[in-house]
Amino acid sequence: MTELDARLAESAPPEIEDRDSWQPESPPAPEEGGLEAEAPVAEEPDVTQARSLLTELRPAGFGEVMVTDAWLPPEPVDKDEEEEEEEAQPRQRRWEERQEVRELKLLRETPLVSYDARTELYWSEVREAAESAEQAIIDPYTAFAASFADADIDGIAAHRAEARQYGQGADALLEVGRAYVVIGRSKSARGVLEAAAKADPFHPEVLLNLGMSHLLARANRAAVRALRRALDLVPGDFHAELALGVACYHQKDYATAEEHFRRLAGSSALRASARSMLACSLRMQEKWDDARVELRFLRDAAPGDWAALADQCWDCVERGEEKRRGPLRARRRARQMWQSLAAAGAGAVWIAYSLAQDLFRKEARWAVLPLFLVAVVLARGLRGISGRELPDEFGNAEQGLPCWQTTTWMKTRRSEF
Repeated sequence: MTELDARLAESAPPEIEDRDSWQPESPPAPEEGGLEAEAPVAEEPDVTQARSLLTELRPAGFGEVMVTDAWLPPEPVDKDEEEEEEEAQPRQRRWEERQEVRELKLLRETPLVSYDARTELYWSEVREAAESAEQAIIDPYTAFAASFADADIDGIAAHRAEARQYGQGADALLEVGRAYVVIGRSKSARGVLEAAAKADPFHPEVLLNLGMSHLLARANRAAVRALRRALDLVPGDFHAELALGVACYHQKDYATAEEHFRRLAGSSALRASARSMLACSLRMQEKWDDARVELRFLRDAAPGDWAALADQCWDCVERGEEKRRGPLRARRRARQMWQSLAAAGAGAVWIAYSLAQDLFRKEARWAVLPLFLVAVVLARGLRGISGRELPDEFGNAEQGLPCWQTTTWMKTRRSEF
């Protein structure tokens, strides 16, 4: 026997006489308080106390993912201190300081819990959260996500086979399309739902789900077409009307959105959300007094902290009217004009220097680049001189309050890549 064979024989397991009765030795039980003690289970957050449930599209890799955040109300402030603070500093000034902190990326606001659509449980989690948070402000996008919670994921194969049967194609394809939305195959879902709409052009449920799938994918024009057909088939349907109003709002067709939201406006749940979006649509059309009327009604809505949202939107209306009519607009126009003139002056200086040094003749490509940058700055300055509002000049007074103009549905965030 060689030395290698001897080492292998020593390391081999001992012979087992009765292999049928042999059982492996169990590892020793961990001592109490040792390193292998069972880790404590993290408690689930109490969503019942949420102030709002807000849903947005967030960058994720090369695409976007739908995320629903549950926000808690801010910590209570002593009334005496709050009154002194209000007397010392106007509400609009406090908003301006908050905006400055936000632009500097120093505002740290984290939701109680976030659900995202990278898991199939997202849709049912959103529905359970909406049912648990009875006092929360729920935006329409959260309601759209919750409507897909009952999709039959396990029955995709069965429904696809059923779609081949005569007379059952539209209903079966509807179930397949809804399941595809839940598992993240949004493009395939829209294709299947369009096939269902062709199989039965007068199926309102198919057209409603097709419109919402387009809406959640930012295909707003296609969403408007599908939702209008659904609403024509079932006039007055709440979900079709709400989704169509939101799609028109996304397209900045505020007049049409106003018509749809006005039919839905109320003082509870999603009807209160429709009233807040109605007020925003009026504000964006510069119907200041009409917007204030709707906000007065919104203050009395229940359940939920609608009074705080009405105050936030009221301040936004005041800022918008002051900007369009008051001294704030004049100051802003003057500041932007001086910036544009400075940019134009810098361009003129560069041209003079370039001509003096024959830069254009020798290095034309490097001389044209600064002029292009100056033109871009000048164009942005002219936008400011025109008086148009910038995306960051709207609501967002407190955490957990929705502002329809600052969501990613209206202003897409830059992708991670």
